[in-house]
Amino acid sequence: MTTPSTGRAVPVARATRTGLIALAVPHLEEPYFAELGSRLVRGADERGLAVLIVQTEGDHGREIDVANGVGLPSIDGLIHIPRSLTVADLTRRTSPGPLVLLGEHIQVSPFTHITIDNRAAAHTATEHLVSVGCRRIAYVGRRDSRPSDAADRRHVGYVEALTEAGAAPDPSLTAQVDAFTADEGERATAAVLAATPDLDGIVCSNDSLALGALAALAAAGRRVPDDVAVIGIDDIRATRFSVPALSTIAPDHDRLVDAAFTELQRQLTSPPGADLPVRHVTIPAALVRRASTARR
Repeated sequence: MTTPSTGRAVPVARATRTGLIALAVPHLEEPYFAELGSRLVRGADERGLAVLIVQTEGDHGREIDVANGVGLPSIDGLIHIPRSLTVADLTRRTSPGPLVLLGEHIQVSPFTHITIDNRAAAHTATEHLVSVGCRRIAYVGRRDSRPSDAADRRHVGYVEALTEAGAAPDPSLTAQVDAFTADEGERATAAVLAATPDLDGIVCSNDSLALGALAALAAAGRRVPDDVAVIGIDDIRATRFSVPALSTIAPDHDRLVDAAFTELQRQLTSPPGADLPVRHVTIPAALVRRASTARR
């Protein structure tokens, strides 16, 4: 639970440890979440823990249920990767216990949270395209129908980098998506390319969208990177094997997993009633240059 006055996590009395934690993910079909889930399972195994994986589909009600322990067996703690949870949802938890949030920022939160700097990631990606000579740079991956904090912050980073480069952001170069999948990346890229055929760079809000963008560009007869350079964010494994190999922004996955378990263990091992400070941990991410942005 969290004390309203201090915003600090206060462990409650717990039953005997089970050795089981829950991991809530939006979609295991999304490669990033599947790969992150695999890393977290290995990290748990190294620490003598078992993991129950719950797929929430990014549904608001389901995310709330998982945060409240609805339908879950007795667990020691929860690592939650939310898409639509709010601070208000979490402050009303009916089953308080060790909780670590990953990914979406959820604004200013009184709950321990681990993320990359999403704005900086997209800023770096856009800056890279500018540095290789791109001047008409699209952004594929805004989702206003069901807002994503991470995608919104990445769009802000894109706009800031263009502005700093002296290029006024063109709203027609921002493509909306319904989901962060390769299918949507292909559809959205085809649409923005038809509307603005002179674009020469694309920043995608994740790698799955970027893989779809590569397919759309190939179908349109546009060469990557000579005609259009493409970059994603997340560094999923498939980026190494696309044609051409995809440039991306790579989070430090090992540090992310270590931080998640460090924060979870800190809560698990604290005595009931201890006033724990809430921590917000930002994991570094680095540019990975590959063939999709290696313009001549």
